[in-house]
Amino acid sequence: TVEKGSPAETTGRLQPGQVIERINGQTLANIDPRIQLGQILAEAESSDGRVELVLQGEENSVIVQVPVLGRYSKTWPLNCEKSDKIVRQVSDYLRRPDSTEGLGGVGMLFLLSTGESEDLEFVRNWARVAPAHSYPWYVGYGGIPLAECYLRTGDPEIFENIQKWVDSAAKTQHNDAWAGRGSALTGYGSGHLNAAGTHVLTFLLLAKECGANVPDRTLNGALRHFYRYAGRGNNPYGDDRPFTGFVDNGKNGKLAIAMAAAAALTPQGDDSVYARARDVCAMQSFYSTTFMLHGHTGGGIGEIWRSAAMGLLYEKKPNQYREFMDNRQWHYDLSRRFDGSFGILGGSGYDKELWGVALPLAYTMPRKTLRISGAPRTKYSKPFLLPEQPWGT
Repeated sequence: TVEKGSPAETTGRLQPGQVIERINGQTLANIDPRIQLGQILAEAESSDGRVELVLQGEENSVIVQVPVLGRYSKTWPLNCEKSDKIVRQVSDYLRRPDSTEGLGGVGMLFLLSTGESEDLEFVRNWARVAPAHSYPWYVGYGGIPLAECYLRTGDPEIFENIQKWVDSAAKTQHNDAWAGRGSALTGYGSGHLNAAGTHVLTFLLLAKECGANVPDRTLNGALRHFYRYAGRGNNPYGDDRPFTGFVDNGKNGKLAIAMAAAAALTPQGDDSVYARARDVCAMQSFYSTTFMLHGHTGGGIGEIWRSAAMGLLYEKKPNQYREFMDNRQWHYDLSRRFDGSFGILGGSGYDKELWGVALPLAYTMPRKTLRISGAPRTKYSKPFLLPEQPWGT
């Protein structure tokens, strides 16, 4: 395909059906061609932005000019000019009137993660009016930035909205978790669907820190339900067993973030069992990467939360973090779009902006600008003593 408005389209010579034989003098061979293409693109972005395509049956090559962003630093995404430019491109895209907010408003979470005041104000205006949902995907994905924004601003309109979202989540809870379509009586997901419900727990924990009225039974039931999967193999689908393997479609990454919210809420903080649960779940991002993009519905959604959770280990597991990120450079670069948005390369139905705007959290989680990524408590935070040991031994 040739996307409208892209550097490829401006050449006037590229169209679907053409066969590319060489790119910047290289044939695509020996390794996954996407990896090679990502490396070619990175090299062009670090030099003159020139990408030369030799087309089958065409006498003259086609020159595509891409923006020069520089080279990734050894410590990327921190202290890295290229990473900073990419973050700013995504932020500019998300603030455009014709952009997507991402599923449930998850793009707002990325904007908060930049730490920039202009992005915060944009999210603040969104959070004041974001409608309450009963659909657990939306409650989780949109509820997290809603609460994070209040903890940053203390805006009373946002607080009122948070309570509405909490009430909605409490009404749709079923057996301590949430079904795929927000109802106890559903054939979708065979009851629980932890891929949808795990972030609802994250939202409820953050809402509790905001001071919202979260029913004890709702919070403690969900906390126990999900905590018991940490360190036991997997955050499974629905009511499946947790110890059947590490290929999780991102659910362990979500669980790491939920446990990060729990550790942030309780005064015990990094001395709590929730902090240990956070770290062990995040490390599964590293150990489940022998093959990418694997999972129910194509696996693209897994790369979002696997990458975000690995960002929690930037300092704690520097060797594993470095190997994880450096071997994914090509994937992040090829998931980027010319307009600043992200898809998820190879992510099947998730390879679109609706989901992809969450992927660049990989660049911002180590900044520690969110409560779930390590930012300190704010003057609006209300600590709450969670159970010292909610389940097990």
